[in-house]
This record gives sequence, C-alpha cells and structure tokens, in this order.
Amino acid sequence: MPLLIRLKCCESVRLPRYLGSTLHGVMGWILSTNNETYQYIFENRKYGGGKQDIVNPYILEPPRFQEIYNEGDMLCFKFILLGNAANLTKSVIDSLVSSPYFELGVERKKFELVDILQADRLEPIWHSGKLHTEPIATNMLASWEQRGISRCSIHFITPLRIRRGGAQLREIDFPTIIRSITRRVESLTKRYDGYVDDDVVSSVCELSNSVKTTSSGLYWSEMSRYSNRRKRKMDFGGLLGAMTFEGDMYHFSPWLYAASCLHVGRNVTFGCGQIDVVFG
Repeated sequence: MPLLIRLKCCESVRLPRYLGSTLHGVMGWILSTNNETYQYIFENRKYGGGKQDIVNPYILEPPRFQEIYNEGDMLCFKFILLGNAANLTKSVIDSLVSSPYFELGVERKKFELVDILQADRLEPIWHSGKLHTEPIATNMLASWEQRGISRCSIHFITPLRIRRGGAQLREIDFPTIIRSITRRVESLTKRYDGYVDDDVVSSVCELSNSVKTTSSGLYWSEMSRYSNRRKRKMDFGGLLGAMTFEGDMYHFSPWLYAASCLHVGRNVTFGCGQIDVVFG
C-alpha cells in the first residue's frame, strides 16, 4: 500500500540534505500513539526473536533535496506498507490525521498535513479532515518480463548500503546487486506473505555472473544520522550514481523491476537503496 503524504510548511526552516532519517523519526513518533500498529510496523524484529535479518514491512521514500522550506512550501514523501502490513493502513492513517502537526528539523518546525493519497493512482484517501475512499491495497509487483533486452542502466537514487564481512561495499557488480535483490524478496515474502522459488533464485544468481559491467559512475556519499535509541551519530553513507550492464536481461528484468519498488540493500526504512532501471 503506497501512501503519498503531503505536508505544508508552516514556519520557514533549513532541513538536512537527506530527509530519510528525519521522516523516519517523525513517523515512528506519530505511529507510537497506537502501540499495536507501531510494534508490528517498526519493531517487527522483536516478533522474530530479535534476529537481525528480519526486515520491517515498510519503505520510506523521502523527497529530493531542498535545503530551505519557506512558509507555504509543500513537502511530499511516500510511506509504503508491504505484505500483511497493508492491513494496518487504516490505523496508520488514523494516527497521521490525529497529529496536529509534523515537527521537523533540529528546531522542530511545524508542517501541517494537507492530504494523503494512494501514491500509484494519486487518488485522495484523506483531505481536509475527511476520509474520501477506503484505502485498497494494490499489487505493485505484477509480473514484468521482456525478451530481447541486452542492456540495462541502474541509477542509484538514494544511498545504496550493502555489507559484506561486516563492512560496507564501495564497489559492486551485477551479481552483487542480484543477490541483494533476491535476498530482500525472500526475506519479505517469508515474513509478510508470498512465495519465492528457491531453484529460480539459485538459477538467476548463477546466471548473473554472465552479465558484464560496461560503465560505472558510482561514488561514495558520506552521511551520518543521529540515533536517539543509541544516543550517538551513526554512519549513513552509501553508493550513489549509475551503472550500465550488458547481457541477456530476460531472467533479471522481473527482479530489477521488483527492486525498483522494494529498494535494495540495508536501511530501506530510511529510504536507502531506491533505484531506477532503464532497459535497452
């Protein structure tokens, strides 16, 4: 269930370059007013015994960088509920509309909720104090296959964070991207409903070794965020830029399309790992 949340700035403010952490904190604070919803969406890992590989059932997509928001400016971001978490959409909306203001930035400047739209259809769900339509979950991941594709370009829109051996990778190739995508899809379907054929995963990972990197314009973007839970700054850097690849893309196009909706790598709940894929 992709929700597009639109806010209006009430007080001029300078905000961080990347708003993923800021909006993650605000959404957590607002949803904490409903304990059951908060625990399922933000603390699902606890239901699985605290295992680190359990993913949370949502994605946050922050807006592009805008340093200064003046009074009246709009700030829009997506909050996407995945799998069974879509059943909590009504509860999430109730929490959001019950909050008089969203307070952002170090100075906690006020932003007013304007409306909530179903992001893929741009249909209003809530506006001016009224619930217009009951939110209906959509299937974002319809089958997407194409034959005869021999090239693709992947643009990393937000920082890509993939760890190996306890360290963040600063160089990646096509097999690394495909393995990260398949692991994410497997984790989500296992935890929040769905099915992935293990044999297909093994095959697509093996086939990915035949795809060549034809260009890479990746660079490391240094960022940090402050963790209220750990009371210290955390590394938040990741890879940005674009890469192009050459090979038979038939087997990979559905996975890459899924990744363009589900993101790739770590910290996707802060908006990291958002990609755009172009085939040619």
